[in-house]
Amino acid sequence: MNNLKKILGIAFLLILQSCYFGAGLVEKEITDDYWLFANNTLDEMSIWFNAEKYSNRLIVPETVFALGENGDFIIAKSHPKNLESGIDKSVTYYHIIEVDKKSPEQSPNLTLEQFENKRKELNIPNDLDFDIVYEELQ
Repeated sequence: MNNLKKILGIAFLLILQSCYFGAGLVEKEITDDYWLFANNTLDEMSIWFNAEKYSNRLIVPETVFALGENGDFIIAKSHPKNLESGIDKSVTYYHIIEVDKKSPEQSPNLTLEQFENKRKELNIPNDLDFDIVYEELQ
């Protein structure tokens, strides 16, 4: 009986350790306040804003598949995802995040034409491109 308690105790500690120290599949800092994150699978890829010390807000929902940044702007591409049918790769949304705004309310789902117009309006340099691309999500 004593050995069973030891085994159960060790198993419990290992479970707690994996929960506490477990990292997401992708946890990439984009800038000080913005993160690219996928917990279990790549199709969960999203962009989060670190609003406060212990508070994060979703900026771009699943599924982000391309990203670029230059310190002033973050640009991203995503496909919509829903629980029933998964990723809809026939639809691509574009996103522009102004890093200095530090606001979660700035990244609507833009069409390619809207994205290009907004890019010109904000004077986003042409050399800012989608440097990080997850091919399997395209």
